Amino acid sequence: MGWVKGRWQLIALLAIFILPTLAAMVMVFSDWRPGTFTNNGDLVQPPVQLEPGQWQAVDGTAPVLAGDWLVVMPQMQACGEACLERLDALNRVQIALDRDIERVRLVVLQPEDRTEPVVEPAAGILNLAAPMASVERLASHEGEPIAAQIVDYRGYQVMRYPVPLDASGLLDDLEKLLRLAKEEAERRALEEATTQ
Repeated sequence: MGWVKGRWQLIALLAIFILPTLAAMVMVFSDWRPGTFTNNGDLVQPPVQLEPGQWQAVDGTAPVLAGDWLVVMPQMQACGEACLERLDALNRVQIALDRDIERVRLVVLQPEDRTEPVVEPAAGILNLAAPMASVERLASHEGEPIAAQIVDYRGYQVMRYPVPLDASGLLDDLEKLLRLAKEEAERRALEEATTQ
């Protein structure tokens, strides 16, 4: 009789350890993700290299963008009321980053053949120009107008946000991306320190 009790205890003990492992394996191999990993914008898969270092400032100066995250607002023509409202929302997103505000630059990107800036120069906003085809690619996706893009510190387009702009969603995604990038940098620094 005692061996039956011991047998059930062994089965219960194995179930406690094996079932969660099996469930985790099923979730990993079926590519299931919990709802907390959702993005507010559209994830660019795979990320696209944009080479923002080749963009030129509208005033003729060469901007230094190395190591900065960019929130890019592509704009084909002069900024109207809706454009100014979007720019204001993006400016508020940048301010809301608080401690990380220095890591992110707000860029208005226009075609390089325009002689006048599409927006008036303002503090905290970079007016940059790129070839027409590059700006057109960023201004729409599959025929839908795009309000803004997130470009990582290596120059890769990683997220896009359609019109109308979900500014709070962009802020949420940007905070997650900045936190993950910081954790990755800390992990790499720790690995380098331990290998030396």
